[in-house]
Amino acid sequence: MNVSRRAALRPFGMKVYYKSGAFVAYKDTMLTFDAAEDCSGKSLRCITHAHADHTTKVNESNLLMTAETHELLRALRCLEYHASILEFGKAVEVGSVRIRAVNAGHILGSCQYVVECDDGALLFSGDINVHDTLVTKAAEPAHADFMIVEATYGSPFFVFPDREIIYSKIVRWICDCLRDGNVPAFKTYLIGKSQEVIKLVNEYLGIPVIVNESVAKACEVYKKFGLNLSYFCKNTAAGKELLRSGECVYVSNHRTDIPVDRRVKWAIATGWALRYRFDFYDAAFPLSSHTDFKGLINHVETCMPNTVYTMHGYSELLAKVLERRGFVASALESAETFIPFVYGRG
Repeated sequence: MNVSRRAALRPFGMKVYYKSGAFVAYKDTMLTFDAAEDCSGKSLRCITHAHADHTTKVNESNLLMTAETHELLRALRCLEYHASILEFGKAVEVGSVRIRAVNAGHILGSCQYVVECDDGALLFSGDINVHDTLVTKAAEPAHADFMIVEATYGSPFFVFPDREIIYSKIVRWICDCLRDGNVPAFKTYLIGKSQEVIKLVNEYLGIPVIVNESVAKACEVYKKFGLNLSYFCKNTAAGKELLRSGECVYVSNHRTDIPVDRRVKWAIATGWALRYRFDFYDAAFPLSSHTDFKGLINHVETCMPNTVYTMHGYSELLAKVLERRGFVASALESAETFIPFVYGRG
């Protein structure tokens, strides 16, 4: 797809800053997203999801997040302040703007924020995944004049295999480990990837899954919001007995010794496995909660913004690709600290 929107553009009153993240202002309203800096302390902080790198500022006042994100942060004892809840499909008026949450497909509760004002609409995508997984539905597109999109895997190098292929390789590796008398263990992200691996084992193998305490706490929130997961905590009597038997899969957000009398084989699940070697692991699978390069391009083209700012990862490269495809695009990190205006539809 190659489109040109430059001829039908007019000034758009929303202003954007980069201060360790996106800072947006419109008239008397200020919004910060995730870990962005706000020296004034007067902005509404919009949290996209519960991953730690996006919640470093979560214990400040004036927070907005989805109910699922709120429950995850409370369960993991990351949230001390009260937060305002924005339900999917609903909107809230904040000063001169209207904000609604749209599914981002990344982890439970992850959202994109659509910020609407008199002059047009902005879409802040946060981290996204545009494909269904065993534990999430694909990100929803939202039409906007202006878009800020992640670029974690914004390089043409990162085109992931079909998820079903990755799932089948994980299942085969688990079966090989068990056949050889080894315990298969996964080091995964606490929220999102852990639950996906657990669900994969539940659905395709039906053998017991053992988890550490932190993963169990996150799983309880997933279950509260309707995802059926079966697992045992390693500190329970059942968990200890299953580990001794060796007929199980272990899932943890830390690679640590587990109490078994047989060899443990460790695997890691991350999109970076597509490019980098993980020599200290027995296996590495390119399973990511983010979308890949093609997914990012498709998401932007479906949302049809006139102007795109890219953030994080391969932001410069992704911006150049989007420019070649007809968008006004640039990396937010390398833009001026204050952008006096961006563009919207005429």
